[in-house]
Amino acid sequence: MNIRKVCLLCLLMLVANPVLAASAAVREMAGILVKLEHYPNAAEKSRLKDIAASKDTTAQEKVVANAMLNLKHTAADADKVKLKQVMEDSTVPTEVHELAEIILGLNHVPSAADKQMLQQMMK
Repeated sequence: MNIRKVCLLCLLMLVANPVLAASAAVREMAGILVKLEHYPNAAEKSRLKDIAASKDTTAQEKVVANAMLNLKHTAADADKVKLKQVMEDSTVPTEVHELAEIILGLNHVPSAADKQMLQQMMK
C-alpha cells in the first residue's frame, strides 16, 4: 500500500469517527450518568462491573467504567489521572472523551449541559 492510500485511509477514519454511533457500553454509561445522584446505585455498579470486564469494551471505556464505579460525589484522584490520559489520547472516540470530561468535572450530579450531551450519546 503506498503512502497516498495510507493517508486517504487515515483521513477517512478521522472523518467517519464522529458519525459512528456510540458503542453499547458508552450508551449504557451515559444512561447511568444522566440520572446520577452522587454515586451509582448497586444495580448500576453491577452493570458497570460487567462493562469493565467485557472483552467487547475498549481499554478507554474500561477506564471510564471503573472511574464511574469509584464515584463518590466526585471522581477519585487515581481515576482523574487515568481519565486525563483518555482525554489526551487522540484515537479515543468523541463520546468516550466526553464521558471522561463529564466525570472529571462531576460535582455530585452532572450539569444541565452535561445531561444534554449524555442524552445525545444514548441515541
